[in-house]
Amino acid sequence: MTSAETEAPTWTPNVDNPYLQGIHAPTVHESCAFDLEVEGELPTDLFGAYVRNGPNSVFQPRNAYHWFDGDGMVHAVYFRDGKASYRSRLVPTAGLRKEAQAGHALWNGVMGPLNQEGMDLRAKDTANTDVVWHSGKLYALWYLCGEPYTLDPLTLEPTGVDDFGGKRRTTVSAHPKVDERTGEMVWFTLDDFEPPYMTYGVCDRDGKLVHQVPIDLPGVRASHDITITQNYSILHDFPFFQDPELLQKHGFRVARFHRDLPSRFGVIPRRGGTDEVRWFEFEPGYVLHMVNAWEEGDWIVMDGCFQPDPSIRRNPEEGPLASMLAYLRIQTHLRRWRMNLATGECKEEQLDDLNTEFCLPDTLLYGEKTRFSYHQYLPADMHTVEFRALVKYDHEDGSCVRYDYPDGWFASESPYARRVGAQSEDDGYVVTIMMNPDGRSEAWVFDARQIERGSVARVRLPSRVPAGFHAKWIPGERIWTEA
Repeated sequence: MTSAETEAPTWTPNVDNPYLQGIHAPTVHESCAFDLEVEGELPTDLFGAYVRNGPNSVFQPRNAYHWFDGDGMVHAVYFRDGKASYRSRLVPTAGLRKEAQAGHALWNGVMGPLNQEGMDLRAKDTANTDVVWHSGKLYALWYLCGEPYTLDPLTLEPTGVDDFGGKRRTTVSAHPKVDERTGEMVWFTLDDFEPPYMTYGVCDRDGKLVHQVPIDLPGVRASHDITITQNYSILHDFPFFQDPELLQKHGFRVARFHRDLPSRFGVIPRRGGTDEVRWFEFEPGYVLHMVNAWEEGDWIVMDGCFQPDPSIRRNPEEGPLASMLAYLRIQTHLRRWRMNLATGECKEEQLDDLNTEFCLPDTLLYGEKTRFSYHQYLPADMHTVEFRALVKYDHEDGSCVRYDYPDGWFASESPYARRVGAQSEDDGYVVTIMMNPDGRSEAWVFDARQIERGSVARVRLPSRVPAGFHAKWIPGERIWTEA
């Protein structure tokens, strides 16, 4: 047996699903290793941690498996003094603990109806989507809005569920934004069944909830991200959302694209009230992830990865998995939106036509004008989600450079890491975890100014890392002095 097969749960060969095989197969290992083998030379001014979240199913699914169903597993590669170490830990959510006690899966997952009877959670919060660093805490978060599970940044051991200073009464979305100027964390949450359907909140630099207001939406929505500028937050409302009748009566999440409705962005002052939201309308479509936003006089400028047609086109030959496979084959491009707060004027333009997503600027500059961002190229012919190239965009002129990964290697989301003493916005590195179907996993480090030349160092990881979702770079001084 190959290492990939021995590191996967014994039940995976019995489940015919591409998101449980190859680079997507879960692993049974939680690992820890130091002084890892390096090909090339690790820069001594690379100081910090690459941390990535993703799905890793512990128990055999009781229903057709969707990639989003897996239990959260966090992987971290630590860089210090030209050396690297690695840890991985499952996030022990309330749902996973219940299943561990039962010895089998209890929830139906995205492909089945929500659990109705005898369960305190209709859907399992897996905390498998993103990781966010705020107020000395590392959060593992869920895309459907869940509990903010906290982990020790050095050991990844669970440290509880954050209550935001005893004031949190709602769940939290997967992609809060942290403003490094003020130390605030801006977030939202959604409600699938009751108006106003969205709540917007702000935590201060100490992690305490200091502002929370309801946001009136026309109905159930599937907003995924939030954007900030220096003075405002931008809320998202797209015409691609679950059928409310199917969700309410039968518990099925079936997303549909409503071409007759606009995309809307709601601009609210950072600590503004419900009545201060200003909505701007644009071309129908959908956005999973925005790059960044900033202010230019009366204008708010926002760049992100736009899907003009998020309709799900099922291939009947793919059987019961057709909906999932179709939904994950997104077609998206880099786009810019402009909103004038004085006149109400709206403008939008396509910046490029390359199919890229999982976009990150220097995240320490969220809310400020940024020139560069780093994306993953998604090929049009992919069967499952596979990141095939690293793309660096220059947002001043819309140009890009790319590095195509070698055959057999697939990447993770790739954040920018400032080098110690950085003098400019791309004076640093881009870090990612790479996966190979043969079971090898490595952390690759790129010079951010020359990504097209390939990696400058490759770190051999001690165990296989499954393909995953979102990653962050945490500067070393925060991990080793704030923790």
